[in-house]
Amino acid sequence: MAGSHPPVRREAGAARRAIVVGAGPAGLAAALALRAADYTPVVLEQADVRRPAGTALTLWPNAMAALAELEVDAAVVAVGCPAEGNQIRTAGGRLLDDVPGATMRERFGGVGITLFRSDLTAVLLDRVGPAVVRTGARCVGFTRTADTVVARLADGTEEVGELLIGADGLRSVVRAQLVDGPDPLRYAGCPVWRGVAEYDLGTAPGLLSMGRGEQFGLFPMCDGRAYWFASLPMPSGRAAGIAAAPLLREHFGHWHTPVRAVLAATPDRHIIATDIFDRHPLRRWSSGRVTLVGDAAHPSTPNLGQGTCQALEDAAVLARWLRRGDAVPEALRGYEADRLPRANRLTRQAALLGRLGGWRSPLACWLRDQMMSRAPAGPRQRQLAEMFAFPAR
Repeated sequence: MAGSHPPVRREAGAARRAIVVGAGPAGLAAALALRAADYTPVVLEQADVRRPAGTALTLWPNAMAALAELEVDAAVVAVGCPAEGNQIRTAGGRLLDDVPGATMRERFGGVGITLFRSDLTAVLLDRVGPAVVRTGARCVGFTRTADTVVARLADGTEEVGELLIGADGLRSVVRAQLVDGPDPLRYAGCPVWRGVAEYDLGTAPGLLSMGRGEQFGLFPMCDGRAYWFASLPMPSGRAAGIAAAPLLREHFGHWHTPVRAVLAATPDRHIIATDIFDRHPLRRWSSGRVTLVGDAAHPSTPNLGQGTCQALEDAAVLARWLRRGDAVPEALRGYEADRLPRANRLTRQAALLGRLGGWRSPLACWLRDQMMSRAPAGPRQRQLAEMFAFPAR
């Protein structure tokens, strides 16, 4: 019973204990935030933390600023590859929008850094210390006492801490217990296929190309490789049962250079398909000594490339509030007040961009492309500046 746990007692100067559910980038960054605030984190993870390389991701300047606050940015840069700017093109290759790397550095403080998700996880895990992660630990819920939170595990054991952070992703158990009322997954109408090709892009910008309901993204990686992603309309659940390579060649093989070559340079076994979901933004993430970070708090479609970036912002802001020395519930309310409006705004923008990219009517796509190519640079750069600017302390 939750009530059977005695109050937490500490000797003067003793570290406080905190529970994190989930050992992805969001959870490990949250563990770093706890360390920065003199907590001892215990991270619960049901799977193996050091997974195979898998897919990649891009961290934009706001994420790198958050990592700098957590004092781990240099280690991430060392295993990543910069994208020299960002472009948007049509399926035929016509340039719709171009933000060069020099402009990004001048206006936004840096460029995107692309790396394997597993490399980001490894950097965070090495910094927080593997000993803090308890693997094979599936959280099934939590209970509370006056001054503790008790994480209940599937094997019948428990972990007790002064606070609990749900970093357990899209299908968060912690979120499910916090949220009152319906909180359904929302299917975006398309899966995303991701892969890493043995293809050298050289010094290149990040790229998003849009067709009629189809999108293809491409980013340079180190060691002569390229990270790509592709999406096209399809009912939920179908992508897993379809051979990816022939399908992608059929839909993207006629697109601009080097899309076809990149797909040909990707081993079939390295292509991963995932249905895209988000949820309706929440009005609160925290209750007492429990809060959420990352996809557990604000699951987003990937159209802005901000999912992991926002998780890292969560961690840095959480560290700020916990270091203030306020009581835990007040600190978590402050964290939520700082982060929720921005994260929810970007979630809505990502969903909107996904809908624009999903347009299939030739006339609608032509109008979209005309609007993007003729849009003044000023408003577009102000929009990017808002997205890439991690609010200062």
